Amino acid sequence: MKTFYLSISLLILFPFITFSQDADSIPTTIKNGITKPSILSSHPFGIFFSRLQGNFKTHATKHSVVNISLESANVWGPPVTTYIPNDEATRNEARKYDWDLAQYHFDVEDLDAETFQLQIDGVIKSIKANVAFNLSDNKELVVALRVAMLTNGEYPLSFFTSDKFIEDFHSKIAGGEDPFDRKVFKLNEAGIKYTDRNGNTVELEKNDIFLSGIETTYYYYPEWLINKNKSFFMNIGSHLGTNLSKYNTSIDLGVSVNAIKKIPFKNGNYAQIGTGIGAIRKNAIDLKKDNVAFGTNDYLAFLESALEYNFVSKKGSTHSIGLDFYIQTSLNKREELDYIIPIRHPDVHEAWGIGTTNLYKNNNYWTLLYSFTRKVSTTIYLQQDLTVNNSPDIQTGVSVSFKI
Repeated sequence: MKTFYLSISLLILFPFITFSQDADSIPTTIKNGITKPSILSSHPFGIFFSRLQGNFKTHATKHSVVNISLESANVWGPPVTTYIPNDEATRNEARKYDWDLAQYHFDVEDLDAETFQLQIDGVIKSIKANVAFNLSDNKELVVALRVAMLTNGEYPLSFFTSDKFIEDFHSKIAGGEDPFDRKVFKLNEAGIKYTDRNGNTVELEKNDIFLSGIETTYYYYPEWLINKNKSFFMNIGSHLGTNLSKYNTSIDLGVSVNAIKKIPFKNGNYAQIGTGIGAIRKNAIDLKKDNVAFGTNDYLAFLESALEYNFVSKKGSTHSIGLDFYIQTSLNKREELDYIIPIRHPDVHEAWGIGTTNLYKNNNYWTLLYSFTRKVSTTIYLQQDLTVNNSPDIQTGVSVSFKI
């Protein structure tokens, strides 16, 4: 694990070392639209397949640009076994009860039903690195790499995302004492266990690390959709994701459309607004037969909006403060929530079904970002799920971008 963090430190320091040696050959700033690294949440399912997000650049990159992001996300869900009745009569009976009460009205031993089991605990560390290559004045190719690691989130490497910090916040500021029953299973533990409806399993333990996938995206910035006089820009993306983990070896296909509006002010500062929308087909091509099913919805759509205010210094540096809202459609078909029969772990009483029921809800979160951009762009962010989906509960990230 020490080697893992040493490698990350070297990756983050690399651009600063490079530019200290050859700063004069690089343009004054690499600012291009809204400065935004990957803000996708490290969802315990989402780390195993490709997902889409907005591309809020105003033009195709003129040079090759590298972006490296390190993320830390706290995830939690007590162990739950969920039954999904096969026959319509049982489903209609289950619809009479709230999901958290259904277990008291059925003998699951004799139930004709599909089942899945889920338990989530830990802090997911993710590395996302990409390189954007210029293809022409209005076309670029972005190649990205995803790596994920499950840790127990101890200090100091997971300060804001550790169980202790979150539960201290709940106890002393908001939420009350142990509102999600984390302390029932001890704090700062790590483990993800999931068995899908076909009996395929995922089991991650502390310090397990894996290559999640490679993504290739082609962005087109059509001149006929861009009005530079009004500072309005658009781009269209086509996405191909190759998932490489042993749990899901497959290819995802997607498309996205993004729009950016720049609002200049007399003092030289400016604001930018970005909106992106798109959809992806998970497992469009399965590369093996026994892939784990991460949800029952084959298609996932997203909508993202970002607002950024930029302070430009006399030396050409840009300080950016941004707020981003992201929403993605549910992983499981939402109508199932009306008739599922989840079985509670006997030791858990508070919010015991969050890991399971949130698979049926849209995943949404707010991200607050600060960036400093000149020859290198450095971004830090804090992400919070205000609907308390706990997938993840809280996420932090740091990112650097530089030209090569």
